[in-house]
Amino acid sequence: MNAFRSLISKCDPRVAVLLFIGWLVFSAESALHAAPVYRIQAPQSLIVNVGEEISPWQGQIVILRPSPGDNFWYRLPHTVQVTGTLPPGIRLEQKGAGFHDLARFAGTPTQAGQFTVQVQASMADGLSTTQESVTFVITDPRDDSYTVKTWGLTRFRQGLQVGNAGAYLVSQSQSLLKAPVNVQAKGLPAGVTVVASNDPGYYTVQGAPEVAGQFSVKLTFSWPDGSMIAETTQDLKVFPVDYQPQQTLSVIVPGPIRKNVNYSASGFQAPFLFVEDEFGARSSEKLTITSTGLPTGLSVDSQSEGIGYVVGRPTETGTFDVTFRATLPDGTITNLVEASIQVLPAIPFTDSAGTYDNVVQRSESLNGNNGGRLRFTLTSGGQTSGFLIHNLVRYPFSSSAVKIDAETGDITITPPGAGVTVKGTIALSDEFSVGSPQQYFTFDGEVANDSSSIAVNGARATRRSASDPSPYAGDQNINFVFVNGSGVSAGQPTGAGFLAARISSVGNVTLTVWAPDGSAPVSLATTLSETSYGATFPVYAILPNSSGASTLAGQIFVNADGEAAGELSWYQSATNRGAFPDGIALVNYTGVMGSRYTTEPAGLNLLGLEESIKTAQLDLIGEDVPTEPEVALTVQRAAMRAAPAANVRGVKLQFNRKTGILTGSLTLPATKTSRARAVTFRGVRTPKGTGIVGHFTAPSSSKANRRVAGMLKISTE
Repeated sequence: MNAFRSLISKCDPRVAVLLFIGWLVFSAESALHAAPVYRIQAPQSLIVNVGEEISPWQGQIVILRPSPGDNFWYRLPHTVQVTGTLPPGIRLEQKGAGFHDLARFAGTPTQAGQFTVQVQASMADGLSTTQESVTFVITDPRDDSYTVKTWGLTRFRQGLQVGNAGAYLVSQSQSLLKAPVNVQAKGLPAGVTVVASNDPGYYTVQGAPEVAGQFSVKLTFSWPDGSMIAETTQDLKVFPVDYQPQQTLSVIVPGPIRKNVNYSASGFQAPFLFVEDEFGARSSEKLTITSTGLPTGLSVDSQSEGIGYVVGRPTETGTFDVTFRATLPDGTITNLVEASIQVLPAIPFTDSAGTYDNVVQRSESLNGNNGGRLRFTLTSGGQTSGFLIHNLVRYPFSSSAVKIDAETGDITITPPGAGVTVKGTIALSDEFSVGSPQQYFTFDGEVANDSSSIAVNGARATRRSASDPSPYAGDQNINFVFVNGSGVSAGQPTGAGFLAARISSVGNVTLTVWAPDGSAPVSLATTLSETSYGATFPVYAILPNSSGASTLAGQIFVNADGEAAGELSWYQSATNRGAFPDGIALVNYTGVMGSRYTTEPAGLNLLGLEESIKTAQLDLIGEDVPTEPEVALTVQRAAMRAAPAANVRGVKLQFNRKTGILTGSLTLPATKTSRARAVTFRGVRTPKGTGIVGHFTAPSSSKANRRVAGMLKISTE
């Protein structure tokens, strides 16, 4: 810079101006093309005791994307490096437990002291993150003093399982002691013991008292070497078996509710109530609940056993003081509970504008069991357009076919020519999209004609841009396999299909679907809806086949690591002649799984990338297959051949690295009851990369014009 200034000072003023302008342009272009700076975020300090395991979130490490604004970034690092010596017992795990964990510190420290290390990540594109310091402060819990705290250890009833009682240890600073300790209980009634709970640091009292009476219970805690930590004595009364316990009504108000939003007896968005006795036992009987002061439009629904819900659509705003009382079927009346319910103004309709992608459920009478899809776009000005797929036909509609209530979010759509009406409500969820302040809106309703109706539901697509990309995007496909009934036994009709999904940076999803009947692949465009815990997208595909058409419908969940799961249903229309035997028309796939695969996945390798694996097992499970379904195979580079002892021939195999899909064929031998048959199969890698799962088809042994199908499994020995 100084040399540049010196050069300018020696030039003609007009030349100097041109040089300066050129320098500004060069600087701007350099800044524009500068590599983005990713920041690694790790805990600056971790304070933990010897013998206390680090929690999954305590040692979390994530990558924050560059401006505008730090946020979770979807590109995962290949490695996270640690410079320095970690405390004994602590390790670095390259993938954490959460959806966005890139790595985390885990383990249980075994030595007290202070340790400082440096962490840095190498990104998939060759860039490196910033380097951050992490200091571990390991303390010895034996250097502190503790007090025993108890709860629920005062009143039990004979013969009744203890509901909620136990003890825990806290230090002078009220921190919970989670290190392993021994506990000894004296004076507990017969049938009752104290044990360590699943939550570290807590000890629960379990069992059912066998006798009534007064008991002095002494709890003593000690270190593994036997030295004392703390003790306490508690008076416990056990009531006789015929004692009638006092019933207590509890009212839970999760938070404010919205005017004109409809609340139903499901979920916990609106206030709910329950009754439990003084021993912690929750009532499972139907309650009669009376209330005063509820906002207009709300009431109490107590149809569910043991619980009541505040339901309805509030029509006024403000803060309301409400009282509740419950009566049990035996006439027992509970205490009176006062609660405050706040009703906020209705959601501004412009806030809910966007594109909603929905799946219509199956109905034999309404849509021939083919389900359907509803997609509509709502502008901030209230204009609406979209389409409904009903009975395998697409019915577009415009704003003239839509009636909307700007205050309630109620929508009525009558697609021309469809013969059905869509009614539903746009509702606001309490959650937000990951990495973005966008609120999560859903659409719930029904598709109906004069005699039948079926549910339709979905969510608003998350609005993203190049400057605010989706953390779920990726340049690799998420490859799915859907196999119905993972517990289906050999000989039962089964099958699988395949789906490849690619998510763009703005949240658009492109799907390629292969149906279970071997139909040619079909492309489908859909949208991503982000929530605080992951993202979802709908699937609805119509796949032509030799006997008519098939439909594939359902919902898929995906996390930022590119791991996915969901449920799909496949229905083959017309004469049902295809992949499945006669009578198999509708198949539900609850075991849908998928993953965004790396270019060189670990485990079973069919392309010679990992030559250490030599053999695998091919397992054909389904109807009309040989009684010995497992066939030994040899994996040799890009080919798969039958082992010398295997009674199969003509094994061919091809693996597409881009899509992650395996295709192949082999010939089953002739038997005394069937002729030789050619088997074709298609599959994808399992999420852990240790095998292939998929489906196969083959001519029937008795009818050449029919085909049978089953599940394919290839796994390492």
